[in-house]
Amino acid sequence: MRSHLILIQVALVAAGLLTACNRAKDHGHDGAHAEAEEPKTAQISVWTDRHEIFAEHRLVVAGAPTRFVTHVTDLKTLEPRREGPIRIRLALGQEPPLEHVEKAPSRAGIYEPQLTFPKAGEWSVSAFIPANGGEAEVKLPPVKVFASAAEAAKAPEPEVPTGISFLKEQQWKILSGTEPATKRRLVEQLRLPALVAARPGTLAQVTPPIAGRLLLPAGKPMPLVGDKVQAGQTLALIQPSFSEMAARFVEAEGEVVRARLALEQADLALTRVEKLAKAEAKSGRELQEAEFALKTAQAKHNAALALQATYRQASTNLGGRSGTASQPVIELRSPITGTIIDQSGAAVGEFITAEKAVFTVLDAASVFIEARVPEASVKRLGSTKAASYEVPGETGRFIPITGNGAGRLVFVGIQVDTATRTVPLIYEVNNPELRLRVGQSVNLYVETARAENTLAIPSAAIVEEDGRPIAFVQVGGETFQKRDLTIGIRDGEWVQVLAGIAEGERVVTKGAYAVRLASVSSAIPAHGHVH
Repeated sequence: MRSHLILIQVALVAAGLLTACNRAKDHGHDGAHAEAEEPKTAQISVWTDRHEIFAEHRLVVAGAPTRFVTHVTDLKTLEPRREGPIRIRLALGQEPPLEHVEKAPSRAGIYEPQLTFPKAGEWSVSAFIPANGGEAEVKLPPVKVFASAAEAAKAPEPEVPTGISFLKEQQWKILSGTEPATKRRLVEQLRLPALVAARPGTLAQVTPPIAGRLLLPAGKPMPLVGDKVQAGQTLALIQPSFSEMAARFVEAEGEVVRARLALEQADLALTRVEKLAKAEAKSGRELQEAEFALKTAQAKHNAALALQATYRQASTNLGGRSGTASQPVIELRSPITGTIIDQSGAAVGEFITAEKAVFTVLDAASVFIEARVPEASVKRLGSTKAASYEVPGETGRFIPITGNGAGRLVFVGIQVDTATRTVPLIYEVNNPELRLRVGQSVNLYVETARAENTLAIPSAAIVEEDGRPIAFVQVGGETFQKRDLTIGIRDGEWVQVLAGIAEGERVVTKGAYAVRLASVSSAIPAHGHVH
């Protein structure tokens, strides 16, 4: 998938290169001679929470109309502003401000207002962009207005950022996006490979207790893989043979006798322990154990009696009737609510042996995520052990397990596996949409005890180059720089930056590979002119 995305980006960059070259030719930039004649131009790059404005203009002379080529990007959608007006306000000191309304872009994302500044000086400029039923103000840097063309000609060339040129049209094609590097509290997270497992009691096999022919309830179809079933629902029937039923009846009779003897023995043992406990010759714990043994024996005896009654009734029916339709059957019921995930493929009427699973039912509405923590890392875990997981194929999307009702910590092992020198770590995760599948591999991130208030960038901004981490910083509307990074702890989608980026600098989080491709191309022209 990633290679496919890169190929798409290569095509887009190639298309952008052609556009850039054609645009340079359209403006007469076909050699050093043309560049020497090119007027001095300035660039403006401003970002707000909602918009980015990148503008280019020639040095401004008082009273002379100057075209400001203004690129407007919606940072929520990363798309160019394709319609609607923008209002520009010009102000000099305490004098009444001037306003200019540009009704629509000349082409997608690009407005070309002709602005006239009547006096020389440092003018304040703001752009007002309709948004959310109102207007969003974008304050631009002061614009220096010269008194005459001769004064402007003598002025030094305005400083423009240097680096990798990647034009706005190219950025809009791939929806390139950036975010500022900011300080935030990061909690180091331990990354562990993990597996999704079924919770105990949520995976059940429906097996016949006795051999016989497989039948279906009257008017019911054979349940299939993918069918949802309810606890207690009859899935199929088993019609046993007379010899099989008789043998099972004999076994049931024997089990009743064994259970009765065990019950009598447990009753006698309890009576003896009670007498000794009164004489303080037995402890309270031994008395409790004897009482528990009696209850267990009673439960087994009751179960044996119930099974005996079932087989006795079935044997009576089987012996007193003739014809297949009148023979007794045993219902195969689903013990849990869930989805049939396996079916033996047995045909109706086929003879099924005992203990062979006919159906397998799974309830995956809640699953376990199980990992193994290296022995040396157990002491690094934080007290909360808050965790999240990442599904392969969705790199950078971290789904919290704890803290929002999505799941809970179930168990941290208290014994080290002597073979792997690891400790089990198990979380329960609610899975109502069945996004997690039993047996699936995931990455588990567990909070450690280490936390820092530090400079951080999104992990999506980091690109590997020759085995080292780099990022691309947008230093101007169409200019980027590659930075080698020294990174520290990771906290979900955020990574600590120890060196390479300053606070407030904007790193590319979407489209970084396209910028990297542009960095190795010599076809993109330097951007020092007005479109």
